[in-house]
Amino acid sequence: MIDGQISEGWRDLAHYLSALAAGERESVSAQTGWRLSEDPEETLRMLAATLDLLDGAASDFAALAGVRLALEGGDRGLATKLGEVAVQLAGSVGERQLAHACLAQSAFRFRKDPESLAAFERHCEAAIALEHAGTFCYERLAVLYEYRGETESAVEVCEKAAAALSASGDGRSAERFRKKAQAIRNRKNKSG
Repeated sequence: MIDGQISEGWRDLAHYLSALAAGERESVSAQTGWRLSEDPEETLRMLAATLDLLDGAASDFAALAGVRLALEGGDRGLATKLGEVAVQLAGSVGERQLAHACLAQSAFRFRKDPESLAAFERHCEAAIALEHAGTFCYERLAVLYEYRGETESAVEVCEKAAAALSASGDGRSAERFRKKAQAIRNRKNKSG
């Protein structure tokens, strides 16, 4: 048995990973370097030996593993499963922000598929609603909205980005989004 200090989130993650089908466990193992077992206690021992469990949240590791599976492994289904587990395990706003941003990145990888594009939008909007201070969701969502002709939505996303980034102390990126919002307005005014 592992030390009682390990949070329930890590135990839940170990149970989830152990319950994956054998091929899915192998895929996660190959992409993360984690040697997963069908025994949750063995998986938890491996996680404890591999990761600094007291300095990170289980949801963060699940979210990041999901992105890695999408971007490097091309496994949309398993990436989505891990991302959804990350959202369920998230215990703080920051953890939920990261989980949604990672799900958005995973979905963006497969954006030519209408369901993945819809998931990308949904998770970007969720991360933005939580005032996530990363730029990925804001940048990609603004471009998508402008491409679709949804100029006001694109400007609104840029303004939300400027506010969130300014609040987080990233004045340089905030200013870049203010300029982007103005550029979108200017393009709209020129086109009529």
